[in-house]
Amino acid sequence: METVQLQVLAGVTSSVIFIFSNLPMVFKAVKTRDLKSYSLGHLALSNLGNLIHWVYISSLPFGPIWFLHGFYTLVTALMLLWYFRYELAGTIDIRSLHLKLERVCKCGCGNDCESAYA
Repeated sequence: METVQLQVLAGVTSSVIFIFSNLPMVFKAVKTRDLKSYSLGHLALSNLGNLIHWVYISSLPFGPIWFLHGFYTLVTALMLLWYFRYELAGTIDIRSLHLKLERVCKCGCGNDCESAYA
């Protein structure tokens, strides 16, 4: 087998392995909508890094690295969008806030001893 064919085969094989290793994370995020274990900083920097890395990737001949990096770019972009949608939106949405108002009687005992509250 020629060296170039071996390199392409290795690139395709490793790309498939890396892609399949990330799919459980993506499926879990889709299913549970729980991204609490992810850091906004990490997701933002990963997306920035992917965009910058495309400058390098575009200088390479078309091959397995294009698919692998395309997959990484798509997954990190989706995870960032889902993070904003499912994690940050829940903390900003006023309808999701549940304020518990304590009723304290005038004497301050905390019991329901008077009908008029302070």
